[in-house]
Amino acid sequence: MFYDYKGLSFTTHWRPRVSLSNIIALEEDVLSFEGKVTSVALTDNGGTITGRGNASVYGLIYLTYNISVNPSSPGRGAMVGRATAIAEDGTEATAVLSGVWDRQGHLAKIYCFDDISDGHIHLAVVSINFKDESLRVDFSRVKR
Repeated sequence: MFYDYKGLSFTTHWRPRVSLSNIIALEEDVLSFEGKVTSVALTDNGGTITGRGNASVYGLIYLTYNISVNPSSPGRGAMVGRATAIAEDGTEATAVLSGVWDRQGHLAKIYCFDDISDGHIHLAVVSINFKDESLRVDFSRVKR
């Protein structure tokens, strides 16, 4: 289709709908672990949330989420973070975390991609309940 808008000419091409499976493929296993929020330090621009939990695949995990508030939309924003896991045998894995967050009342969700030092990439959803200071991380490995 050809358009002319204020002297600028351009064409558009119809594209079929793209399904999520064409954009990203995940391994079938969904892994999860539960833990506790260990600290919350808030500022006018965001803050830091830390936690810990135990995942069978990685062992004891320490998490740090640095959140920033979207000034155009309070109650959500961006997140960067770190995770360190120590397995039963003492081996360590680390991760760089990057995503977005959204809060509704006492509940917050973080949607993030995790770059793991073991070579995996995870797509994760972190559910935080500030009322009882609990957290749950559900994640799956990205197929590459």
